[in-house]
Amino acid sequence: MAFGVAPAPAQQPVPSIHWTFDQLETGATFETQFPEPDFVPGVTGRAWRSDGFSSRVSAPLTLSAERGFTFDTWMVLESYPSGDEKPVSEQVTASIAQQASKGHGFDLHIDPFGRWGLKVATSRGTVEVVAPGVFPLYAWTRVSASYDPRIGRATLYLDGKEIARTDKGRSAPFRPATTDFQIAHSWRPAPLLVFNINGLNAAYDEVRVFGDAVAINAGRARRGSLPSAAESLRVPASRFASDLQRPSYHAMPQANWTNEPHGLVRRGDTWHMFYQRTPNGPFKTMMTWGHLKSDDLVHWTDLPIALYPELQTPSFGFDMKGIWSGDVVNGPGGLGIAFYTSVNYSPNLFNPGISMAISDDPDLIRWKKVGPLLDRTGVADFRDPYVWFEGTTAHMIVGAALGGSGGLAYYRCDNLADRGCWKRQPSFAPFAKMDVGSDIWEMPVFEKIAADRYILVANPIGGAVGKYATPATRGVYWVGTWDGKAFRPLDPKPRMLDVLPGHLSPTIDKDKDGRITAIGIVDERRTPEAQLRAGWAHTFSLPRLWRLMSDGRTLGQSPLPGLATLRDAGSMLDRGVAVAGDVGVGDLGSAVEIEATFDEAPRSGPFGLTIAQSADGREVTRIVYDPAARELILDKRRSTLGKDQEGPQLLRGGYDVQAFGEPRRFHVFIDHSVVDVFINDAAAFSFRIYPTLADASRFGVTALVPAKAQVKAWRMNSAPIR
Repeated sequence: MAFGVAPAPAQQPVPSIHWTFDQLETGATFETQFPEPDFVPGVTGRAWRSDGFSSRVSAPLTLSAERGFTFDTWMVLESYPSGDEKPVSEQVTASIAQQASKGHGFDLHIDPFGRWGLKVATSRGTVEVVAPGVFPLYAWTRVSASYDPRIGRATLYLDGKEIARTDKGRSAPFRPATTDFQIAHSWRPAPLLVFNINGLNAAYDEVRVFGDAVAINAGRARRGSLPSAAESLRVPASRFASDLQRPSYHAMPQANWTNEPHGLVRRGDTWHMFYQRTPNGPFKTMMTWGHLKSDDLVHWTDLPIALYPELQTPSFGFDMKGIWSGDVVNGPGGLGIAFYTSVNYSPNLFNPGISMAISDDPDLIRWKKVGPLLDRTGVADFRDPYVWFEGTTAHMIVGAALGGSGGLAYYRCDNLADRGCWKRQPSFAPFAKMDVGSDIWEMPVFEKIAADRYILVANPIGGAVGKYATPATRGVYWVGTWDGKAFRPLDPKPRMLDVLPGHLSPTIDKDKDGRITAIGIVDERRTPEAQLRAGWAHTFSLPRLWRLMSDGRTLGQSPLPGLATLRDAGSMLDRGVAVAGDVGVGDLGSAVEIEATFDEAPRSGPFGLTIAQSADGREVTRIVYDPAARELILDKRRSTLGKDQEGPQLLRGGYDVQAFGEPRRFHVFIDHSVVDVFINDAAAFSFRIYPTLADASRFGVTALVPAKAQVKAWRMNSAPIR
């Protein structure tokens, strides 16, 4: 059956624009900041894939004031467009398709909450029709819109069926725009710092525009079955093929912006990890929860966005400003339970709040929001819940601002079925003695690490703490005892999670053998302009295994053994090296694992590794230990010829010889711009470098006084997100 705005013509009308994307369309302009447009499997052959912020397709189009127009396409939307973190009335919508300027043309628009509709400029004012529901995500959808100026009627269709119309009941001539017709790009910019944030993250196929109000048929011919959404939304490898700094075997989203991983949870043989994500560009705004899963913590599969901001009324939603970090636990009856920080614009309605969502899906793809559980009563601010069970009692700690210091708010619940069960408890620990001069703690985790020992990790920020300040923003920890009501650190002075700053906010769970596994964020140390040019920002650390060292108070960290499956066995290098000064050892590319073991630690003078060195020596990074100062030194002063690197380039960190032993074994994983270092498989740190020279991939060993070392190395195979 046909749903039309005018009688169907005797013969099939000819569209003014018809893009199949099986080739670069004649007359169309493909714009993207990347080397070439993205193409993916489509409804008929291939589809065009937008990147969410820089790309568009446009063409000249002449429409008639008297005849109107019809737009028709197939598309699959990965996410709703980003908005600035402002109330609904201040959002600038994105465009599915538009040919518009102020007071002219049409705009098939969509907002950050999935509400969509059509605006048409006419001689009698603006005609607008709004869809009755939010736009479908992660499914190939046929979307159509038309305007008939003869009766002033604007109509929306979804999958060939009329879903909404507005009708002036009289002639209302269309006012065409003289600008180009465009898809995936709004005619109104939405600037945020150096970014424009209201692009569209989607794939399009079979785009048609008719210079008349024509019939839309429910069944539109296509060849074969529709491809899966995952297949069509996969970012082509070509987008980042020439990027020298994008990691190839670290877990991270396919593109755009990420931050803290959280809610690492093992369900049987499968690991799930949720994380902060802006799916539409390399910028931070209106956070969603991304979702990855893995059977081995090495190879990961990208899954649909788990949680995203929503509205309960036309202007308010309890998490409308963003889904901030939290935790996921296995609950009663096999349920997945997510606790997250929800934020909005109300002065008193759970802003911020701790909210809950539940999934009865074994794959944790489908979630139902329960709503807010807690507000910040009793603390100045809070965020990032962490939850664990002891018997039938659930415990929750939340990173908090306590007025005079950072710390934690602590709650207990004896019946999760009761949303009001959570009760604030007395102080979890002596925070005033434990803090480092911060305003608030973020991303706490708490876990039993030995028979009678527990570990508490937090990430203090604000106050005297800053990303490039002293003290620096970084993870800290305490080891102590727990009696079911209070944590008592063995020493209130925090220990550094990493020897040097650069890695923070780990998320943890235990494997089948009871070992704590942790993955954190290794954030960018380059400018927003560089992140914009790259089209992505931040990466996750390699998985680490945690254990308590023999002194009963120090955390030991080692790389996940399963990472060895990425080694290219045929590339193995194994050399004994007499070290005096800098000695080059090999070049296995920019994705490499190195084990350099010194026969004995030299007693004087710095020694260690050189990595990411170019043939001419203009770019090189040095990782050395100074036995006199008992410090590890990271020297990035020549790590890049670029001008985008931020922060201190020479970093020193105290090394606990008594706990970790004299440094002998340097175990280093290099993955383009991210480096993970393990000393004696006990001390650890991760950091970022940004070499610009294609041959900056040589490595070697160095020592001020003669020494001997055995060096093994492997080229690492990529582990792209599936």
